[in-house]
Amino acid sequence: MNIALIVYLVFLIAIAVRSARRVRDIPDFFVARKGASAKAVAGSLVATILGGSAVIGAVDSGSRLGGAASWFMLVGALGLVALIPFAGRAYSHGKYALPDLVENLYGKGPRLVASLVIPVAWTGIVAAQIIAAAKLLMTFTSLSYTAAAVIAAAVFTGYTLAGGQLSILRTDFLQACLIILGLLLVAGFALFGGIPGAEARPLSEILQQAPAFPFNTNFTPLDLFLLVLTYGTTYTAGPDIFSRMFCAKDTATAKKAIAMAAATLVPVAFVIGFLAVYGVGLENVQGARITAIAAQVLPTPLIPLIALALLSVVLSSADTTLLSSSVILCGLFRLDRNKENANEARGLAKARIVILLNGIVALLLALVFTDIIGTLLLALAVYAGAFTVPILWGLLGLHAKPKFVAAAIVTGGFLALAGKICPTGTLGAHTGDILMIAAFAVNAAILALGRTR
Repeated sequence: MNIALIVYLVFLIAIAVRSARRVRDIPDFFVARKGASAKAVAGSLVATILGGSAVIGAVDSGSRLGGAASWFMLVGALGLVALIPFAGRAYSHGKYALPDLVENLYGKGPRLVASLVIPVAWTGIVAAQIIAAAKLLMTFTSLSYTAAAVIAAAVFTGYTLAGGQLSILRTDFLQACLIILGLLLVAGFALFGGIPGAEARPLSEILQQAPAFPFNTNFTPLDLFLLVLTYGTTYTAGPDIFSRMFCAKDTATAKKAIAMAAATLVPVAFVIGFLAVYGVGLENVQGARITAIAAQVLPTPLIPLIALALLSVVLSSADTTLLSSSVILCGLFRLDRNKENANEARGLAKARIVILLNGIVALLLALVFTDIIGTLLLALAVYAGAFTVPILWGLLGLHAKPKFVAAAIVTGGFLALAGKICPTGTLGAHTGDILMIAAFAVNAAILALGRTR
């Protein structure tokens, strides 16, 4: 296993070194020259979406959600489908990152707010990927959590700052294929009885005891509605999705890639839901539950392949979220505005420093917080409450005064954060849910008050 892991990491480093040699300027580093094909963009979207929080965290939630864990990816696919009608306008108004789109829609003031708020939320998502990677490495090696987190952060931060978007697009398609293959192998062996002689509870018994799909006592229609608001909308108006789309060579390519990614997520969602249910039958699980399933049902020679697939799950999402957050910070300091060659070289160097510092902050968060889904949903909720309505408002062709847009972003984000950290309060057990819904309603109301035409 250790040999396979070393070979895989060396392979990633080799791609990063090769890509770094091809990076000549900021457009190369940030959007891969805007020349990516539909297959490359779709592969990157799938690899990014099937992150550690989506796969490992969803399977870990099986004892609580059961088959309803499928909703994480189903809601993601729904969010991508909803983006397709807006993709053309978003592509034409964007440049490197989402704040560019915000500025073209509303002006410099809202861009500044976006550039300050998004990196904070997205650094939390990077931390969630580090947590997932550390749990995986703990399962397959003798590393402690701290050592595993440091190694994981060092690897994806290193190859992201080396080759930027060129590195990510080169690895993401292969990682997406490896992830899907790994999930299908584990689910297939689990469904058809695993390896001869393995001790396992009958699947029929597990299915009877696990919480059901689509809804159960732990996942109600209200929970689905809130998941669509706080999670699904980030696939329609999220920085990572736009950063993939901006790499496409034209609008038609971007739309095709989004549709391909959405179609891929639907069957994968049910595979993840099945694994979440199957994992309910396991007891005394240490580390990630999906690795415990793999260890029980797979022949020994296939374990290294699954380990690499699961590591790809984490790295393919971590590198994109890290780069998205860092590109936004670079835009805040206007590193992308340098035109002369000498300044271009300095801009690239500063961009790599930003990525390094961002990775370090995410690592520190991962060493303090160890709940994957909790960390992910907190970050996504803040983002969704702040930005979903303003972005979709602008993409619909509506306008609002910049100060109202900034106020909507701040107010929506604050209410969403309050909803996540105060799930109960004076409004009862659903205080958090009410605050989350209010974040979107108040956001829209402020924009409506500031509408210009």
